[in-house]
Amino acid sequence: MKLKRIFPCVATPLFYLRTITIILLGASIISSSYAQDTGNAFSLYRYNLQRTGRVPFAGPSNNTIAWSISSAGEIWSSPVVDADGIIYVGSTDGNLLSITPRGKVLWAFKSGDEIYGSPAIGADGVIFFGSVSGRLHALNPDGKLKWKFQAAGAIHSAPAIGDKGTVYCSSFDGKLYAISANGKLLWSHKTGASIMISSPAVGKDNTIYIGSWDKHLYALNQDGTLQWSLETESKIDSTPAVSNGAVYIVDMDGKLYAVNLDGTLKWGFDLGSRSHSSPAVDTDETVYVGAQNGNLYAIKKDGTLKWEFKTGKSITASPTIDANGIIYIGSWDGNLYAINADGTLKWSATMGSPLISSPAIDSKSMLYVGCVDWKLYAVGQ
Repeated sequence: MKLKRIFPCVATPLFYLRTITIILLGASIISSSYAQDTGNAFSLYRYNLQRTGRVPFAGPSNNTIAWSISSAGEIWSSPVVDADGIIYVGSTDGNLLSITPRGKVLWAFKSGDEIYGSPAIGADGVIFFGSVSGRLHALNPDGKLKWKFQAAGAIHSAPAIGDKGTVYCSSFDGKLYAISANGKLLWSHKTGASIMISSPAVGKDNTIYIGSWDKHLYALNQDGTLQWSLETESKIDSTPAVSNGAVYIVDMDGKLYAVNLDGTLKWGFDLGSRSHSSPAVDTDETVYVGAQNGNLYAIKKDGTLKWEFKTGKSITASPTIDANGIIYIGSWDGNLYAINADGTLKWSATMGSPLISSPAIDSKSMLYVGCVDWKLYAVGQ
């Protein structure tokens, strides 16, 4: 299958993304930071502010594709779902789509440039997303623009919404931005190099974590000052996952790091393959992450290998874990996999084209995932 305009020649960040493509083909105002982590919504990329990828809902029990809808561009963006079941996802055609649980498009907001990152939904229903133009958009639930903020570089990452509605967003200009609920800059923290797809995670103590191409994981205070940084062996595209007493991050050479909350290294595990996937962390501290060699890895809390599951091609997407411990992941082989906690296959669903989008699961056990064939798929009954 020939991929269409996966990364148009627009700016320097897209040159890098095109390089990744070649490599892979060759091989809201809230009273608490954690109000979004409860209820029936999958409102953030990786589900919660800690970006664990673990949801309290059961996923689909079989591989039935309930419906699919087409956009006018490839869907690399990972979908999010509000408490009413409305799905939001971006497309490389520049549109952010609002879709009902039955697959009907409610509205499409044209941003004017490609959208690769996942949106985020505030507790008041405001939707935030970035685009290649470097603009962070805030949309009202009816799809009308509330405000926009201009960063100095492209935004390929997913926003996080912290205390008092503060929006955290990273950019290719190497900065992590903190933007108020009304769209005003509160502060920015400059890292030593660009930030491509690493998205900010927020710990339960409100510490903000972000990875950078400067080979560092950063921990920042709420005012943007540095708590600590940890040097990694390679650039970071992964989004940090914050769990009980540790932060997990993967560098691009495929080393998984478990970092104590004081910034000291707990352990490292070499995946043996390049990785752009972000880790998911289960309740028993098992860490799941994909790699370019097509493997999904399960790593025990002591940093040793539990198992590995082989797909047909590279994995760029990040895994999602449901309430029953089932892991869902898409591959460049065009299949969505549901994998049991012991590493055996539960089922697979064939879309036929690469899946770079990471799955979202709603409270009705429906799973949503984007595909480069221009479609968003709903899996479940």
